[in-house]
Amino acid sequence: MAVDISNLNYVPTLAVRSSEMNGLERLPAASKDRLQPNFLLAPWPNATELMRAIDRINKAFPSRPFFLDIDKDYQITNIEVQAQQQWLDLQDPANGYSNWVGFIDGAPNASPCLQIAGLSQAEIINQISLFQEMGRTFALRIELNRFPPNLPDAISAINAVGSADYAIIVDAGWIADTQPARLRIANLITTQLNGIDAQIPFVISYTTIPKTFAEVEGVDFATFDNRQCLAELVQLTNRQRITYGDWGSTRPREQGIASRPKPRIDLAVRNGWLSARNKPDDWDYDDAADVILKSDKWKEVDGLGVWGEVMIRQTAINPALGINSPQKNVAARVNLHLHIQAFYNDGDIKGINLDEQWQD
Repeated sequence: MAVDISNLNYVPTLAVRSSEMNGLERLPAASKDRLQPNFLLAPWPNATELMRAIDRINKAFPSRPFFLDIDKDYQITNIEVQAQQQWLDLQDPANGYSNWVGFIDGAPNASPCLQIAGLSQAEIINQISLFQEMGRTFALRIELNRFPPNLPDAISAINAVGSADYAIIVDAGWIADTQPARLRIANLITTQLNGIDAQIPFVISYTTIPKTFAEVEGVDFATFDNRQCLAELVQLTNRQRITYGDWGSTRPREQGIASRPKPRIDLAVRNGWLSARNKPDDWDYDDAADVILKSDKWKEVDGLGVWGEVMIRQTAINPALGINSPQKNVAARVNLHLHIQAFYNDGDIKGINLDEQWQD
């Protein structure tokens, strides 16, 4: 099964972490049907085999195709663990990343991102051919913070194959100031990527979710401009097939061990996140949830009928049955964000038939 690149709607980049997978899993089928996620592969916690991460993806996103790349922000903690060694082996460029090609062959729902670091044009052509023999669509994912010096070779390889069964994913990762990144993406599309056929879909992705919420005392609203960026790029580049992507209201993995954050509730809406937290007043999760429920932003999600909404409402009543950890807060935020962005162009989505209810 391969991603239908002719019908891309929303391509969230999701690390294979518990919060993202729990938020995704509890989406109704109608929402999942509108997603074509790009999962970043890393060992699932405490798993001995790397393939267990694929099992977790399939549990959260069953019987659906997805893009798959290697999570290069993952940090090895114990090389003796087989899953971590297997993850490291995937990045071995030997024989055109034969370990990656072999792994993809065992993940039938995955449409792979090309691994091109250090490869020649001929080697990239060979990798593409192997994926095509599997019947897979694929993606060329360009991470701006790991910009490939051999990008011209990859573009030449794709054009030489004459393929139309792929997508270009341009990913700026986490950024604080979007304007430089937006200009850089526009320049990339109009210069180095200008030779890509106009029918090939481009996915533009980045995240501006705050890295710290220490300054929030009460409520704070953080906006994101990914949608405006897309409209701007269509106008600047004259490319019509530009698809919305983001990081599902999360951000890339970071090194180090973070301290446990103070209780906080985040509410995802169409163009941002409302966060409630108050360290001086020692708010707990139910206090934060109560403030969220009384905010004007709550009106945007009240009645959507998805798990994230229910969890916030339940937290105000009984935190033991609602959000009572940072991980549950992120899962609920991811759940709401993915649902809202999947139906972004459908106007009022309250009360729509979601064809199945989430299960706790």
